[in-house]
Amino acid sequence: MGVQNQTWVHGEVERYKARLVARGFTQTFGIDYNETFASVAKFMSIRCILTLAAIEDMEIHQMDIKIAFLNGDLEEEIYMEQPKGFTHEGEHLVCKLHKSLYGLKQSPRPWNQKLDAFLKNIKITRSDADFSVYVAQVEDVKFFIVVYVDDLILVCSNKDKLLQVKEELSRKFEMKDLGDLHFFLGMEVERDCAQRLLSINQIGYLKEILKRFRMEDCKAIGVPLDPKTKLKKNVNKDDEMVKVPYQQAMGSLMYAMYGLRQSKVRCISQKH
Repeated sequence: MGVQNQTWVHGEVERYKARLVARGFTQTFGIDYNETFASVAKFMSIRCILTLAAIEDMEIHQMDIKIAFLNGDLEEEIYMEQPKGFTHEGEHLVCKLHKSLYGLKQSPRPWNQKLDAFLKNIKITRSDADFSVYVAQVEDVKFFIVVYVDDLILVCSNKDKLLQVKEELSRKFEMKDLGDLHFFLGMEVERDCAQRLLSINQIGYLKEILKRFRMEDCKAIGVPLDPKTKLKKNVNKDDEMVKVPYQQAMGSLMYAMYGLRQSKVRCISQKH
C-alpha cells in the first residue's frame, strides 16, 4: 500500500514522498509485536543544546536518514500480503518480512536499536537525561547528536570531528546531508554570530495551521478569552461546535508552544 506525505519549508511543499507501508493497524499485541519505542528528543533538550552551541560558537549541522526504518532487524515473525503491482503468481503466497517496514507498530524500535549500537561503537553514548540525545567529549572537543526518529542534529566544537562523524554515518546508512541547520520539525533556525544571536521561529508552520482552520484573516489580540471563563462539556450533538476540530487546533497550538518557548539566545563565544 502506498502512502504519500510532504516535506515543508517556509510553509511550502519542498518535495513529495511515497513509500510501501504495512497495515500495522491489523497487528495484535503479543502476537506480531511486543515492545514499541520511537526516539523523539524533547523540545527542552533541543533548545538547551542549541543554546550551548550558540554560547560556545559550535558547529550545528543536520542530517536526514533515508528509509531509516528499513535498517531495523525484526525480532518477530511477520507476514504481509503481496503489494499490488508486485505480485508473484501462485496460490496463497505472502511476503515474509526480514527487515522492519514503515507502518509496523514496532518499526521505530529496531531502527533505534541499530542507530544506538552504531553510535556507541564510535564512542558516542546516550544521555541519561534524554534517551534521544547522544554525547561525547574527547579532551576539549564536545559532540552532541539529537535524534528525532530519522532526523539528526549534530553539534560539535570541532568542524573536522563533525565531518568525520558525518562521513562514518554516511558509510553505515544512506544519509542526506542538509548542511548547516536551518529547518527542523517545522522550526526555522536563524543564526547570526556577527550579532551574536540564534533564533527560532515557526512562521511557516503557524501560517499553515491558520489556513487549515480558516483563521488566516483573524485579528490578533493578547487574551482572546476571559481567563475566568469556566468551560463545560456540551453534550448536545446538534450544536454547531461539534463540527469544529477543537482538539486538533489545541494540539497544533501546543506544538508551537513547546517549540518556541525561549527561542532566542545570545552568543557570548570567546572567539568574538
